[in-house]
Amino acid sequence: MSASWYLPRPCLQAHSLSRASSVHWPSPRHLLPRSPSSGPGCLPTSSPLSRRCLLTLAIETSCDDTCVAVLEKLPSGSARLHFNEKVTSDNRDFRGVHPLTAVASHTAHLAPLVRRALRSLPEAPPATAPATSRAEPCARGGGSGDDDGDGRGREKEILWVDGRPRARPDFVAVTRGPGMTSNLATGLNTAKGLAVAWDVPLLGVNHMQAHALTPRLVSALEKGKGAAAEGGGGRGGEEKERGERHRQYDPAFPFLSLLVSGGHTLLVRSASLTSHAVLAQAQNIAVGDMMDKCARAILPPEYLDGGHRPPAGDGVGNVMYGALLEEFVFPGPEPEYGYAPPARRADEIRVFDSGRGWALTPPLSGTAAMTYDFAGFNSQVQRAVEAGGGGGGGGGAMGVEDRRLLGRHAMRLAFEHLVSRLLFALRDGAGAAAADGVGAAGGDVRTVVVAGGVASNRYLMHILRAMLAARGHGHLTVVSPPASLCTDNAAMIAWTGIEMYEAGWRSEMDILPMRKWPLDSIEES
Repeated sequence: MSASWYLPRPCLQAHSLSRASSVHWPSPRHLLPRSPSSGPGCLPTSSPLSRRCLLTLAIETSCDDTCVAVLEKLPSGSARLHFNEKVTSDNRDFRGVHPLTAVASHTAHLAPLVRRALRSLPEAPPATAPATSRAEPCARGGGSGDDDGDGRGREKEILWVDGRPRARPDFVAVTRGPGMTSNLATGLNTAKGLAVAWDVPLLGVNHMQAHALTPRLVSALEKGKGAAAEGGGGRGGEEKERGERHRQYDPAFPFLSLLVSGGHTLLVRSASLTSHAVLAQAQNIAVGDMMDKCARAILPPEYLDGGHRPPAGDGVGNVMYGALLEEFVFPGPEPEYGYAPPARRADEIRVFDSGRGWALTPPLSGTAAMTYDFAGFNSQVQRAVEAGGGGGGGGGAMGVEDRRLLGRHAMRLAFEHLVSRLLFALRDGAGAAAADGVGAAGGDVRTVVVAGGVASNRYLMHILRAMLAARGHGHLTVVSPPASLCTDNAAMIAWTGIEMYEAGWRSEMDILPMRKWPLDSIEES
């Protein structure tokens, strides 16, 4: 199998050969941007694709969500999300993700989602349309799609959908990993087929890298809304507020990311688009998986039997029991947390004694190792439920208020464990001493990104901000995407694909799914 990443072979203009002696072409793994200029024989430029629009269709199938998106990046750096939908496989009867059920759902729903997405592609303007016919002019094309003088080049840039001309995507982005192999393969094989049929490049995206870059997507979308409002005579106050959101969601490298989901728990220092150092990660189960397991034990049976099941989408349901636990513990739109952050590490690792026959010990309270451990803590919660219910495995006699108390402190200690390793990293210079040298790039860390499905938990965000302020890091900006972009989605895959495409990255057509794809080895994969 050839290298997974490649650089389209560059060449020199004939009149530029006199300068060729100063040019050194990199190896395939050290990529330079490809010039979008028409025709053969052009040198890569310093900002090759920033002057034209980029359009991509993206697919995400790493777990139980079948996701498709169509995203367009404009020359100004703003973005338009033309389509972003997903279907979640119905795993509620299994109380967890069932691999065969998830794959069957991907197989059934991916093609219809792609068909709907094609109808959302931007309309192809007439060949005679002036550049000012759109709100922001977009120069498309390059490579095989350039007009050769008889219109055939333009035909390659058009897809006919329901009898209407649509702009052909410049490339297809797809989640390559990490994730469940069969699930990933469903999306990857579909993406390969589209790329071959449209004669466009393929770009395999790291799922966790996409989560880390989601705030940059949000920033580009906010910028796009601002441009639309300006063109439509938007009010000044709205434009100012939108601009502030744009700046807030646009973290500059380097930044720290806390990536928390049902399958992953990572603390990462990102120095550039492809340079990431994993500072800490879960060695057993992820925090989201632990929260779901705890929720299934803590939630009263009658609470679930009474219709309180994980939210459904597109006619099917998910198994995000952790979100249901937050709703159970903190009912109402404006919950009162009553949270006092631990001022010292000694306060943070203090055992919580409920006084009701059970106690919880904070995870890894006896060590400062840069790792996460949630398996042992999950066992503590399970035993607490049994103790509260007189030894019955289903919880039995444990009352509703006792369950709320257990749920509150289970979340509190788990989230404080997450933040503790972030505090260790900040104490040690935000990971600047990483062995691979990633920390040497850029200036001081000013932003903490929290992404992944668990990032939608408002109690987590409250604890994170409170602990940072209590330990002298209140100056850091904490950024988390909207809830709809915290969970798995194809929009983040599309955005990461665009950023990678602009930097010159492409994937070979023989790539395979990667069940494990470490974030700190993107360039080598």
